[in-house]
Amino acid sequence: MSQAAVLASLAAEPGRPRHGLDLVREAGVSSGSLYPVLVRLQRAGLVEAHWTAGRRAYRLTGPAPAVTGQRSSRTALLWLPAALAALITAWAVLARPAHVRLSDLGVYTGAVEGLTHGASLYDFISAGNAPFTYPPFAGLVFLPLADVPTLPLQLAWTLATIVTVAGLALLLGRRAPAYALILVLSAPVSSDLKYGQVSLFLAALIAVDLLTLRHSRWQGLLIGLAAAIKLTPLIFIPLLWFAGRRRAAVLASATFAACGVLAAVALPGDSWRFWTTEISHVSRLGYITSVGNQSLNGALLRVELSAPVRSAVVLVAGGVIAALALHRATRRARDGDWFSALVLTGAASVVLSPVSWTHHQIWLVLAVLLPVRGPAWARRAWPALVLVVMLLPVPALGPPLWSNSRLLLAITIAALLPLSRSALPTRRCAPGREPAKQQIP
Repeated sequence: MSQAAVLASLAAEPGRPRHGLDLVREAGVSSGSLYPVLVRLQRAGLVEAHWTAGRRAYRLTGPAPAVTGQRSSRTALLWLPAALAALITAWAVLARPAHVRLSDLGVYTGAVEGLTHGASLYDFISAGNAPFTYPPFAGLVFLPLADVPTLPLQLAWTLATIVTVAGLALLLGRRAPAYALILVLSAPVSSDLKYGQVSLFLAALIAVDLLTLRHSRWQGLLIGLAAAIKLTPLIFIPLLWFAGRRRAAVLASATFAACGVLAAVALPGDSWRFWTTEISHVSRLGYITSVGNQSLNGALLRVELSAPVRSAVVLVAGGVIAALALHRATRRARDGDWFSALVLTGAASVVLSPVSWTHHQIWLVLAVLLPVRGPAWARRAWPALVLVVMLLPVPALGPPLWSNSRLLLAITIAALLPLSRSALPTRRCAPGREPAKQQIP
């Protein structure tokens, strides 16, 4: 029972290591029983220890194992609100008229159906005037969907999205039911479900790569795969490199390149067309001046800056924000806080990308769990602010502040938000290595 309580306390906020006294208070165990439990967990590879502020602090090495027994029924009940919210959202999505239901999924299937008949991926335009905008490798990934009946595919895609939300919530820690409810109610997941988007699946691949595979030789593989389907995840490769994970960065780059070569062999015409022409046609991505586009470029489009000035501002200001975010994320990752590194880098991608639709902004929802430094009121206000901005239709309130509220939130997360050093060990580690595990005497 003591072991389950200790694991539950560590999993409550997986990015924040705990001192022994913290665990005694939070887990409700005595110090005499705590340290033998920690020794067993370390030997089992479930917990690692670091030095911070002259004392040992403990964190999970990965997702906490499921706690069984008397808590199982209570846990099932805690999932009910998230499950109910997911079912209501899915019903609302699937009850929409057939011609607008899961429209982005319709673009994927329409483009690859044309491909099977000899057309180019980039010649396809949906009934809603939406083209196929992904790299040609994405066309190969979506190719098996070409002959699947529409309604069963839409049902399966919606179910897979909901399952991915649950998996992502479980990856975040013990309060997975609450996290799942927040995610389902958030604007990015609602948008993902509404349009049948692939964005959430790619975000989950990146999260698994950084949070679960960080002790594996395969770290970087999923990031490279995600970037080959959609270019935005490329920003995570510099994170791996600067955080000292050179092998992972090389693997991610090699995976991205190999997928590109495979697409070039299978679809030479489409590959040439995408990399020489379509990649620079940002206007093909839709109504990019709308408030749904919360990138820096989108905000500047809404104030009608001339193209040369806008490009210069995005290059300079966006580049500075991305560089700051990568610097901050690198420090967190080197100190073992890969969750914060994930969120900071994801927020930078929202700022820097030419187009950041609502379904791209899942990283801003995850920022509710960042360890904020400051007085107690600030630590309580931060999650509330994130939830208000990311769950409510705040951008619809109008310009100039509200219409760019999610962009401002992304900039704050990426470059300005002070993060608590209590979550970071004070010992620095050499490039490519995480802090060594410390044995308890």
